[in-house]
Amino acid sequence: MPESDSSLTYAGIDSRRLSRAIDVLKRGIDEGALPGGVVCAARRERVFVHRALGTIDGKKPVDPDTIYDLASITKPMATASSVLALAEQGKLALAATLGALLENVPKRLVDATVHQLLTHASGLPAHTNCFERGRGIDAAIETILAQPTQTRGSAYAYSCLGFILLGRIVELVSGLSLDGFARANIFDPLGLSCDVTFTPDASLRPRIALTKSREKALPGESDENTLLGIVNDGNCRAIGGVAGNAGLFGTAHDVLKFGEGILHRTPKLFGAPTTDRVLKNQLDPKIGAHTLMFFAQGNGLCPAGDLLSPHAVGHSGFTGNVLTIDPQYDLTVVVLTNRVYSSGNAAPWLSARRRFLNALASAID
Repeated sequence: MPESDSSLTYAGIDSRRLSRAIDVLKRGIDEGALPGGVVCAARRERVFVHRALGTIDGKKPVDPDTIYDLASITKPMATASSVLALAEQGKLALAATLGALLENVPKRLVDATVHQLLTHASGLPAHTNCFERGRGIDAAIETILAQPTQTRGSAYAYSCLGFILLGRIVELVSGLSLDGFARANIFDPLGLSCDVTFTPDASLRPRIALTKSREKALPGESDENTLLGIVNDGNCRAIGGVAGNAGLFGTAHDVLKFGEGILHRTPKLFGAPTTDRVLKNQLDPKIGAHTLMFFAQGNGLCPAGDLLSPHAVGHSGFTGNVLTIDPQYDLTVVVLTNRVYSSGNAAPWLSARRRFLNALASAID
């Protein structure tokens, strides 16, 4: 869906400055920060840019409908949204504790709550290689529960481990798999396509961007494992491709529709009170800045550049993805890339991403 003069005018976007922002991404490609990607953005409920740039692998051009490994965008798009759907359905309280939801929880974690897992204040560490202890969700849960912890509620630590637990909680409470529950309660109600999926089938592979993983999560994997339609995250691969922290694949336009569904609730995903908590920091600022779904301003992980409003929130993914929502400017921005295919060093892409968001902010009238 290419941008047009009418959509730019309706959205209040300066076309010259928008072109300058796109040029920032093109320079990032030329400089090797990413091989290519898709940018899709909307303002005032109108898509004003949907562009494919660069290549998937140095040869094959990116298409606007290229499917990317969404990595940690799985957290808000599938897991946190599913937890909140269960809460709105009256099936799960955010004050529910791990001790009440899971078996064999150690004393130091028994009173950690779903709310603390969503906001990364449970005391769990950021990461450990669960796959070194075995494959499958049970081995992962056992490994996570054995990790040393900080005092819960006293500090912020962005934790993939906490979201693996949340994914399991969704399954136990709902009686469905995480992907099945998210499809029925999040993806289908928002009108997302079947391109949004865990463990994509062979029919989608011609459209999927390659990644490279440097985690030997499964027997026989090499130091630099090229993956097509297989999740980049090692823990998720060892679990089976469906986990609360990673595993979702999708297109930029579908990720945009998810963001727009939160911002405008058209179609309605959450009630107004839930939406308010999704878009505003839920932590004491002395501890951190995180909503029930996204990084908030004040959190260095929040992908909002330097110039978007103090109300901008968002999430990123290790493979090179970003979803940013700014309710003050009625703006949703998605950039999907497979930057891990070209480099294990994230710094050049993070710099290019910040400069792109700054240039895009300048285009808002």
